[in-house]
Amino acid sequence: MTSAILTILLLLGIGYIARILGLFRPQDVSLLNKLVLYIFMPSTVFYGVYNLEINVSLLKLPLVGMVEVLLLLPLLMLVTRKLEPKLRGAFILTALFGNTAFIGYPVSLLTYGNEGLARAIIYDQIGFTVSLTTIGVWIANYFGRNKSSFSLKESLIGIITYPPFPLLLLAFILRGLKIQLPDFSLRALSYLSNATVPVIMIGIGGLLQLEFNIRYIKLALGTVFFKMILFPIIGIILGLLFRLDPLSLRILIIESGVPVMMSSVVLGSEYGLDIEFILTAILITTILVLGTLPLMNSILGAFLPS
Repeated sequence: MTSAILTILLLLGIGYIARILGLFRPQDVSLLNKLVLYIFMPSTVFYGVYNLEINVSLLKLPLVGMVEVLLLLPLLMLVTRKLEPKLRGAFILTALFGNTAFIGYPVSLLTYGNEGLARAIIYDQIGFTVSLTTIGVWIANYFGRNKSSFSLKESLIGIITYPPFPLLLLAFILRGLKIQLPDFSLRALSYLSNATVPVIMIGIGGLLQLEFNIRYIKLALGTVFFKMILFPIIGIILGLLFRLDPLSLRILIIESGVPVMMSSVVLGSEYGLDIEFILTAILITTILVLGTLPLMNSILGAFLPS
């Protein structure tokens, strides 16, 4: 796993250095991210799930992801009660939602191969997407705009229109109906899928800002504790209770212990949360993941069935 994370950090570094050297501009990074969102990642999602042996028990994996969020949210509401609302919302958001796709996919693939990637996709596209577009948006709206309203319609639209999600459903349907796609189309999807990890990492590296607000470091370490230590512990306890298969439990450690999601900046900005804190939390958790994820994998792995 350490090797996988080092590989990812190297790709991030290549993207960062390329931007510093002026090899591409900020708008070029935006183009890379659009290619990932609308072409590469949907291809990865479809190809991964289409080639997976469908097992109803796999659907317990995203269910665990949703329950994790629901269990940790009340504790976070309690411990942050003295923070001012915009900072409070930013902290809760960073403690609950991680980079399950942009970091989780590559680590799962490099560590456990295509079977691991397929499970990471299911966890992310179902469990994470549903949680983010419901609970995540409610948190941002409540603390950023001081509104407690929740729109089921907006949440459903957010889930359905997230580009990779329809491809996930299509892959499940085709797989369930045992419809065999032509070899040339699967080969094309394979090529596109293989491009996802390097393009994602270079794009994120091109957006990294190696600076942060010093006054937020202590609070950001709180995010590290909740997101990258406590969250995986809760996940594994739930995973064992739900009797997930051994590989799904391993993927659960990865997906639960990834750094703060990059897109939390977009969500926080849209709803008026404390962006400086979110940026600080992203940087610190991304740096520390090299130590925290292998550590949690080693500790929690000792309790898992072989």
